[in-house]
Amino acid sequence: MDRLEKFSQLPRFTSISGNIFKHRGAWFSLHCPNVEYGAAELRLITHHGGKMQARDREVMMRVYPTFEGRKVPFAIGQEASCLTLHSLHGCVRFTASGANLILAEGDAGMGLRFEKQMEQHETVKRRARGAWEAACRCSVSLVFMGLEGSGFDFGDNTWDWEGLSSGKVAGVTVPNADGTFTLAIEEFTHAGKVRDAYPSFEEARAGMQADWEAFRDKFTDYPGDEDRAHRVTRYTQWSYLLEPRGSLAHTMLLMLTSDLCSQWQLCQNAVALEDHMDIAMELLLAPLDRVSPEGQLSDVYDDVFCIRQMYKPPVHGWAVKELMSRHDLLAECPREKVEQLYTMMARWGDWFTENRDDDGDGIPAYEHGDETGFDDCTLFKEHNNVAAPDLSAYLVLLFEALGDLARLLEKGEETAEAWYEKSRTLLDKMLKYMWDGRYFCGLLPYTGEKLRSASCIHYIPLILGDRLGKEVLDALTDSLMADEGLVTAHGVASESIFSDDYRPAGMCMARGYILPPAMIFLCGGLLNSSRRSEGIALTRRYCDSLAKGNFPFLMHPLRGSQGGFFGGTWPCAAFTVLDRALKAAQAE
Repeated sequence: MDRLEKFSQLPRFTSISGNIFKHRGAWFSLHCPNVEYGAAELRLITHHGGKMQARDREVMMRVYPTFEGRKVPFAIGQEASCLTLHSLHGCVRFTASGANLILAEGDAGMGLRFEKQMEQHETVKRRARGAWEAACRCSVSLVFMGLEGSGFDFGDNTWDWEGLSSGKVAGVTVPNADGTFTLAIEEFTHAGKVRDAYPSFEEARAGMQADWEAFRDKFTDYPGDEDRAHRVTRYTQWSYLLEPRGSLAHTMLLMLTSDLCSQWQLCQNAVALEDHMDIAMELLLAPLDRVSPEGQLSDVYDDVFCIRQMYKPPVHGWAVKELMSRHDLLAECPREKVEQLYTMMARWGDWFTENRDDDGDGIPAYEHGDETGFDDCTLFKEHNNVAAPDLSAYLVLLFEALGDLARLLEKGEETAEAWYEKSRTLLDKMLKYMWDGRYFCGLLPYTGEKLRSASCIHYIPLILGDRLGKEVLDALTDSLMADEGLVTAHGVASESIFSDDYRPAGMCMARGYILPPAMIFLCGGLLNSSRRSEGIALTRRYCDSLAKGNFPFLMHPLRGSQGGFFGGTWPCAAFTVLDRALKAAQAE
């Protein structure tokens, strides 16, 4: 047992179990479904959209450490620039050099084995100077090259004519004279090629470490690597970034280990990354890569796949208001990008008034629960077409932000005032038709029937803060804080725990789980209002629970633990945005 004790104390820089290890910008990574000794797994995965057509989806290769050629059990440790497989016989280490290259090295006797069942038209083939290329038809090509006297080999039986593929393959490292190995794995979106020269493992590791530290050090509120919560959130934000690639002209960001952020998540992450204004602006503009001719922004998309029929809420206004409250956009961003942002937001806002207000009452509606971002929100239990109060609140901020941008870009006071009037008019309609004295109701289009559920969506208009007026803000805040079914020790549940529809389990996203966007908007609105004390209380309990619960994407409202999915960037964005706002509120 003493020989195994070391595996329980391995360094883990972040929450690597269930997570990925990759360089900023990279579209492929090492995925660690389990890190514990004997149960640990390692996979080489892709983040390209072509994975949707592959049998194993994102998994390109399954990776195993070996000792003297045989597979051995292992545990996984991690530092910022190194992922290490620990066995009883020695270690194998991984690092990355830029966005396209992973390097591995192993102790004497240690090796690596890469296995894959190649699909039809997928092959492995020899390349120059002892290298091999694995052509994964639905995603990328990978070039494997042994370095420093070591090699790599898939063997001789690598073609199945009847299957039009290489069949089941196993590539193994070949040690050099001292029994160690060094391996380069390079990703190509088209046919691969062998480099004339490769960096050493230590050169790559030093470069990866330097890139992480440069990113980390730009955060003005970063307390240091000793603070685990900030370390995990910032490192996740760094490593989950994706460089422009293929049909995507802007920087993108992973939501989870294999799925990219949706349009509204990009906005929330942009605010979280405001100390990197170049990245924040890229995330805000990224939906232009999938915008419709009429100005509608798409829902979820990557370099191949896109959901265009529906969308996610229009929170660009909230994001721009947040950024402009602390930054001079024209001083920190190229003017042409701010102009692009203004034009995109104007078309997006007009799209709602022209295409989602069929009954002409001036209050736009959703046409599916997915469009709220709270997919199975119970406000939509009886109707798919609902004018929900959150949508109007987001658009009030969008039109107001457009007025702010019009002034910043000197579009003329008449233009700016027109946007402000649009914002005021929508707010007046919200208060007249949706406010019932305690919360904001949903409306059934054409009939105007008020709809009520046990969902937190009725309180999202708190994002408007003091714009609601003191009487409404106080009543809405008091109603929320008095609702013992929604406010728990860990935050605000998406569905009342006393509701018959309460079910925080599996894929039931908005039936009880505490959701990052709900907390961002509810807490943020309160923190920036005259009801700051309630905002401070809710923010503290949520941020504390995020840190203690290992940043769950979906947080259980009673246990505060991981509900569903690995954490990813969304809870990290929520923690970053709210932790910053909390400190600012406490300082006033």
